[in-house]
Amino acid sequence: MTDAVIDLALRLNAAHDGGPLIESVPENLTPADMAAVYAMQDVVIGLLGPVGGWKVMAGGQGEPTCAPIPANRYFDNGAGIDSTRHRFIFPEVEVAVKLGSDLPGDADAAQVEAAIASLHPVLEMIGNPFVDRDSIHANVRLGDLQSNGAVVVGPAFDPAIKADLATLPVSLLLDGVETKSTATGASWDAIVEAITWLARHAATRGLPLTAGQVIITGSRVLAPHGTSKHVEGKMGDWGSVTAEMSY
Repeated sequence: MTDAVIDLALRLNAAHDGGPLIESVPENLTPADMAAVYAMQDVVIGLLGPVGGWKVMAGGQGEPTCAPIPANRYFDNGAGIDSTRHRFIFPEVEVAVKLGSDLPGDADAAQVEAAIASLHPVLEMIGNPFVDRDSIHANVRLGDLQSNGAVVVGPAFDPAIKADLATLPVSLLLDGVETKSTATGASWDAIVEAITWLARHAATRGLPLTAGQVIITGSRVLAPHGTSKHVEGKMGDWGSVTAEMSY
């Protein structure tokens, strides 16, 4: 890995934590394909410390995409986070799973189900370390851990929620006002399938899935939070997750 790629990763990580925003990324540092995207992610995460979990898109078409998330970007329910410092641009309401045991790269669906200790509502805060995000190639944003800025993890759901995941009512509330809602999303089977794929993928990158990690499974609703201070992701009567933004 070249010094220039390491320098870019350092600047990305710094910009997510209050450092200078990045104006542009040279073409020669822009990942050409997903293999290069994942190589860039490996450099970024390698400079941030231990992996606390992953993001993977469950229920989509074709092979999922993913990114590791550093442990220091996970927060407990109700956490207060400085939105300006961390450059958050919008929250996503998602369903996450927490692993109760390690998963080998060759794990099958039954092993994956057995390893999942609990399901949780989460808010993923998307960060923008760029002066003009729209001008930055999508592969750079994917290499930047898919724009992850933080994950706030809510209390565990009743396990019976598994049967309702595909039609789960989900809403995003900003300062108590519902902004977006949906009642469709990845089913339990789709989530297990995505994590089965992720176990294999993560192992090939030398970052195997381990007990305690929290895996988020794809946005259900999102919206810019502007200057809203109270952000809530509500999952019908099943539970909710909240974060307090400061500016």
